[in-house]
Amino acid sequence: PVGPGKEGSEVRLFSVQLHAEHGPARARRPVEAYSVRARSAARAAVRNTRSELAAALREAKLAAIAATNDARIVAIMLVLAALALGLEMAASFHLL
Repeated sequence: PVGPGKEGSEVRLFSVQLHAEHGPARARRPVEAYSVRARSAARAAVRNTRSELAAALREAKLAAIAATNDARIVAIMLVLAALALGLEMAASFHLL
């Protein structure tokens, strides 16, 4: 509806006339800029945490593999020591 005033201007219920430099789009920019920076900082933090966690898991996996390998080596050495002890005992009792 056309109300009183300039010809061709529209007056709407609860309308606010603002200058272009103070318009809602301009008012939103700092918030949007902060929001974009916050989102990018959050993504970077998640990415860094994810890569640190992946590195820690790789190290834990390598440590577990090394421990398993060490345990196998120790087990083989214990079996060889038991065999050597058995041979020594058999020789001392003149069974061989």
